[in-house]
Amino acid sequence: MGAIPDPIDERDLVYDKHVMGAAPVEIDWEKGFDIRNVLGADINLKLQGPSLSCVGQGVSYYVWVKQIIEIMAKYGLKLPELRQKYPSEVDEVSAKAIYSQIYISPQGGAYIRSGMKLIEEWGSVFESIVPSVNPATGIEDEEWMRDRAWLNANISKLAEVLKGNKYMVINAAHDMDLFARAIMENHGVVGGILGQNGKGWNTENPQPPDSPNGAWRHCVYYGAFGTDEKGKFIATPNSWGNGFRPDPKYVWKPGDPVGKGWQKLRANYFNNTYQFNPWTFQDLPNNKKNMTNVKIIKDSKSPSVGIWIPALSPAAIESYCLNFGIDVPKKENGDIDWEKFIQGELTLK
Repeated sequence: MGAIPDPIDERDLVYDKHVMGAAPVEIDWEKGFDIRNVLGADINLKLQGPSLSCVGQGVSYYVWVKQIIEIMAKYGLKLPELRQKYPSEVDEVSAKAIYSQIYISPQGGAYIRSGMKLIEEWGSVFESIVPSVNPATGIEDEEWMRDRAWLNANISKLAEVLKGNKYMVINAAHDMDLFARAIMENHGVVGGILGQNGKGWNTENPQPPDSPNGAWRHCVYYGAFGTDEKGKFIATPNSWGNGFRPDPKYVWKPGDPVGKGWQKLRANYFNNTYQFNPWTFQDLPNNKKNMTNVKIIKDSKSPSVGIWIPALSPAAIESYCLNFGIDVPKKENGDIDWEKFIQGELTLK
């Protein structure tokens, strides 16, 4: 399919090294993590159709998630409310705007690194500006996805809104804990997988190919991890619509098990390294002005130094806590129980 293995580049920033000196993080596989719990709503599934644009699809999922989290912090609202009040700011991110600039000619497909690099250097735009669906055919066909007639200086200026993240490669592609940490801390991973027809790719539990020889290569966005009756998994919404789901009408709702309705890759995919070139974005704000209220603080009772990020509403602080895996105590009426929640006070200079 459309994911071409990235050539080795020693200039790549490596996520493994980035977290090596950081405080260790214990992955709670039983509790798990699902980006939909952070957003408060389901993610609209992409459908790449017959095109080879899976890299554009996977990266555009990820950029959209990062954008939504910033907009949630901006307004102190979850995604359902944002869709009602500020629909233009939570529009889907265009897969075509990405793929059309990175595809490999003549065969099609793209390097995942190229997609991540494009976001850092150029950005991207919404589907309302560069639609991925061909209006003449109603699908995302390869010719349409490669077309760049839309690209001009004005759109490139608009694209700057959606750039601003450092992309890092995960070298230890077999390490499920490292994948899980990147998903939890950076809100996702985009990577390549090897697959084979007849191995359950129309279900929630696909299996690896019999061998790498003859397997197809595909790019996906991972946004959840957890454990179920079959063991540990990393989950992806994929870009094939809802056709793989046992219940095509399923819509995620708060309280659903993590990863439900998505396709789950398990230890047999990681132990045999039937996935390749996983990348993650290290959080950086789109605009440095957004960080003017952030302060560096020191604990007066210890040598510890940290970052204080003010939240302007209960919804914003809940969003921050979900990002860090912190449970927010609630009263019976649903309000935050501040007496149980606040662990101290600080005085800023």
